[in-house]
Parts: sequence; structure tokens; C-alpha cells
Amino acid sequence: MNHKISRCLLFAPPVVTMKNRIDVNPLPPMGLGYIASVMENLGIDVKIVDCMMEGWHTRKDIGGGLIKIGISDEEIRTIISEFQPDMVCVNNQFSKQYKNAHKIYEITKSVDNSILTQAGGAHPTVMPEFCLEDPNLDFVVIGEGEIVIEKLIKVLEASSLDLSGIDGLGYKKEGQIFVNAKTSYIENLDSISYPAYHLMNLQNYFGQDMSHGKRHHKRFSPIITSRGCPAKCTFCTAYKVWGRKYRYRSPENVIGEMKLLKENYGIEELLIEDDNFTANPQRAEKICDLMVKNNFDFKWDTPNGVAAFALTDQLLRKMQKAGCYKINIAVESGNQNTLNNIIKKPLNLSKVEHIIDVCREIKLDFGVFLIMGMPGDTLDGMWDNYRFARKIKVFDPFISVATPYPGSELYDVCNEKGYLSDNFSLEDLFIRSFPISTEDWTPREIKRLMLRGYLYLKFYQLLDNPILFGKLFVNRLSQILRRK
Repeated sequence: MNHKISRCLLFAPPVVTMKNRIDVNPLPPMGLGYIASVMENLGIDVKIVDCMMEGWHTRKDIGGGLIKIGISDEEIRTIISEFQPDMVCVNNQFSKQYKNAHKIYEITKSVDNSILTQAGGAHPTVMPEFCLEDPNLDFVVIGEGEIVIEKLIKVLEASSLDLSGIDGLGYKKEGQIFVNAKTSYIENLDSISYPAYHLMNLQNYFGQDMSHGKRHHKRFSPIITSRGCPAKCTFCTAYKVWGRKYRYRSPENVIGEMKLLKENYGIEELLIEDDNFTANPQRAEKICDLMVKNNFDFKWDTPNGVAAFALTDQLLRKMQKAGCYKINIAVESGNQNTLNNIIKKPLNLSKVEHIIDVCREIKLDFGVFLIMGMPGDTLDGMWDNYRFARKIKVFDPFISVATPYPGSELYDVCNEKGYLSDNFSLEDLFIRSFPISTEDWTPREIKRLMLRGYLYLKFYQLLDNPILFGKLFVNRLSQILRRK
């Protein structure tokens, strides 16, 4: 039996977050934008619905200090009923949000059981069998989805329904779950159409105070210029989605997308969301040179971090000249042994110090990412995070707590050694959940160390620049008072 796919709904689900510390970012759904372009090229009528953004001001208290942000189940049901899709696809990026994604599959089947449902994103990529146990879910796309979804639709529309040859697809047959391993990735990223920005309701995101950091211009957009990461950081699952091999779009292809964003949507600021924008310095330099040549005058930053090991003085200067106002340096630890042997990140701390010196010289803002609570690390080793931050005079680093995401080496270690709490669940997977406890420390000790470290850095910030500290203190106090 063949299935003609004429209409498709693409959902980004509602989100659950902390009531007093919202940790989600309202950003245009780039992944869905890419999939929508594939479907439009196949002649399919497509609609993208970002449930969180469409209901950004709808906050439902669900207890336990948590709220749900996004449109209601009834509104989702109405959208499905009115659009009458042949297929509903849901992008489930985070494991802690998986129930919101599965609720959409349930609603879809209750509207019309013949509608096909498909899951994509990081969570179903690392837990395809778990997701497919849901009777309301028909397919899982593993990793990058452009080629997989095109092949799936063509097979569904053919008279012979053989899904076994589609690389990176999970499905069911006669009640059994089958998962075809992900063995190949798109080599020529220039062959992919640009995201369907015209379907992403960009105006809904313009002017948001916090969208993966604080924006400098109202009209902004993310852009992704490369995929894949050769590093083997033990906490990371990005390689499960994008693979180990670093693949990148040509500078000319990237510049073409930037022109589209500027000319068609009046974009003034870019968020380069690559995991490794600078991994190929020569390519990154050429992109910067072409941005200057085209007089784009974009302001831009790198919220996901840069490949610090590949940064050069010349590249930093060209980035600044091309409009980059901030880089985020994913240092992870101020202890070299922890970096080498626990996190397994290919980075030398002396290189970080040099990068920061250059940034200060050319007046390029920077941020630093650090992680607390990696199994194998000690309390003294973690204190080196604060010693290092003080040494480089970064008094407000972004500090996260080690989070064992399924698919990471960290998750496997925690499971094997019994480091997760007895009542651990996927909903605990956020950066301040403190789900890990080892023979070297407890979550309570990590919390105490982080408080002590915060006070330590603020003390030295006061000594380093009392006037600036006073301004920051007043600004922070005013933000707190505005929330009340």
C-alpha cells in the first residue's frame, strides 16, 4: 500500500523549563527549515509550527518549580485538524522534552490514525528504539535528515514499501521495531537547499531579549555553515547527529545565504550556530573576507563556541573586521589533566590565554564555558576552573554542571558505575540538575564549591576594577527588581 504525501506539518514542541530560571532560547527552527526545503522541492505543501514561540507568553505551572511554555494541546489539535496533513514530523532536540514531542504524536493519531508520524532531532537519534516503543510513532530519522526524509517519502509513495535500504531510518514492521544504522553523511553540503526561511515566521523571534545570548539588533537569524566534529569530548552527543568528520559549506555558498537573509528579511545580526566554525581557519578567513567585500555590515557572534585549538591571530582579526563582536571559548576545564584525560578535549590552556590576550588587544568580546562535576574529577581539580578564570580575568564564566545526555560517553560511564541518582529520569537532563554523585564528591559539595567560586571571582573582580564592578552590581540589582 502506497502513501501519497501531499501535505506535511513540521512541529517544534512546547517546552518545560524552570519557573524562576528559564533556560530555553527562542530561535527560528533551522532543522525544520532544512527539512521543509526538501519537502517543497518534492512538491509537498509544508507548514512549520514552533509551538514554544507561537505560545511564548503562555506559561502553565506544572508543579515542582517547573512551567510549560507553548501553545496548548487543544491548539495543536486544531492546527492538525485544519491543515489535514498526510505526515506530521516533530523535531525533538532534547531528551528532557521528549514527553512534549510524544504528546504531539498522540494528538495526531487521535485526529486521524492514518496520518504518518515521524521523529527527528538529537533525542530520537540517540534513543530510536525507546521512541519507537510509542504506538503513536511510525518513523525515526537518525542524524541529519535531508536525504533520509527524501528517500522515505519516495519509498512511501512507491508501490513496493521496502524501508530496509534507507540509511539512518527507524521504523516498524508487523509489530517489530527495526533501526537501520546511520553509516553515511552528506559530503557536499552545498548540495542542500537553504532553509525555508519563508516558512519560519522570523518576525516572531525579532526583538526577543534572550535568544542564545543577548542580541544587539532586533532583526537576527541563526545560520549554520558546517557540520561534524572530530573531537571526542566525553560529555558531548553532537557526533551522533552530525558525525565525526568535519564537513563544511563553501564560502561562496555561505555568502549566498547571507545575501538572502539581508536582502529578503532585512537581517542585521547573525548567530553562527556551528559547533566548529573555525575548525578550518583558511575557510573561515575567506568567509570573513567575503563578508567585508560584500559590505554586509552584520553584527555576529558564535554562541555555540569556536574550535579554539584552530584559532589564529590573523583569523581573530579578520573575524572582528567582518563584524564579529563576541566569541565563546569552550574551555570546559581550567585543569589541563582534566581536559586531557577526563573530558578528552584537544585544547591547551596556554592557547586559551593567548586567544584572550589577542581578543583584548583588538577589543573583541569573549565568553568562556566551563563544566563542573565530571566523574573522575576532584573538588580541587574543579577549583582550578575558578583559579584559571581569575588568572585570565574572566570573572563571569558560563558554568554548567556535567549532564549525562544519552549517547555520550559520560552517560555510559555514569550508568556503568552507578553515579546517577536512584530516581533519575530523562526530565532531569538540564545543566543545573546535579544528577551525578561519585565516590569523590556529592551534588551538595559541588553546589557549595560553586557558591564559593562565585564569591571568589566576584571578590577579585572588585579588586581588579571596582568602578566596573559597581556598575555591574547596580545593573544586576535592577534586573532582579524588574522581575518582581
